Amino acid sequence: MPQTGNQTMTDRTIHLVLGDTAAGVLRDAMAIGTPETAPILRFRDIYCLGPLHALGTPDGPASRARYWAELLPDAPPTVGEFDEEEQRYRQAADAARDGTLFIWTGAHSSSQLWLRRLCAVLPPTAEDVRLVEAVEPGADARGRRAVSQFEPAEFGELLARTRVLDSAEIARLALEWQRNAAIASGVRRWVDGRVSHHGDDYYDGLLLVQCDDDWQPAGQAVGSAMWDCDEFLGDVFFAWRLRCLARSGRLLWRGPAESLDGAEVRLLTPGG
Repeated sequence: MPQTGNQTMTDRTIHLVLGDTAAGVLRDAMAIGTPETAPILRFRDIYCLGPLHALGTPDGPASRARYWAELLPDAPPTVGEFDEEEQRYRQAADAARDGTLFIWTGAHSSSQLWLRRLCAVLPPTAEDVRLVEAVEPGADARGRRAVSQFEPAEFGELLARTRVLDSAEIARLALEWQRNAAIASGVRRWVDGRVSHHGDDYYDGLLLVQCDDDWQPAGQAVGSAMWDCDEFLGDVFFAWRLRCLARSGRLLWRGPAESLDGAEVRLLTPGG
């Protein structure tokens, strides 16, 4: 049975977290004493979106850069940024050889896939890997929060639920990473304790219901869709899908073609 409530820090403790904002909140929590101050290794790429099959191969960083360049045509990320992300996984593996890892996760697909990839790169000798699950018991998909959405003062309660990941669970999660990464999909959701796979257009209907016959700011439609969404996919994804809907003729767009700033959208009406 997994051990719980193991919060003891060592002089080789490192905290692993996904996202700049989550790392910032964790630093704020350390500033008030829970958890104790320790190094933070922050990861950035979100695996709820885009191709994953090449990760762990020489083409992995380039494949992720190509995907994000499509979503961010005005400011595409560089391959070097994804090379740096791969280096972080190597750092995590090195730290696990003789240190204590605290992995902070949430109940959403990016976090769960990130956890599974971490397990896939950990060495067999990793003995002190602890999972901190930022979840609220009983929260439904609309009510759940990411790590970044917890207040620093709440981290003590989260830390109290820490549990150790034993070698069998690490191996199981590593296999789940391999299985999920091999499935060709554009959008991934965390549903009933597992990752479900969908096409890029899965949430197009959610975007369309935010629009009507009147012109409205494109950013308003994106923000409303994000609010109603049962996953943490981000505004970049929804802005891209809104542009795709306009290009395919399913809604009208006026204003800058590649930017939400100053752009407006509305549904098609009889006669245009």
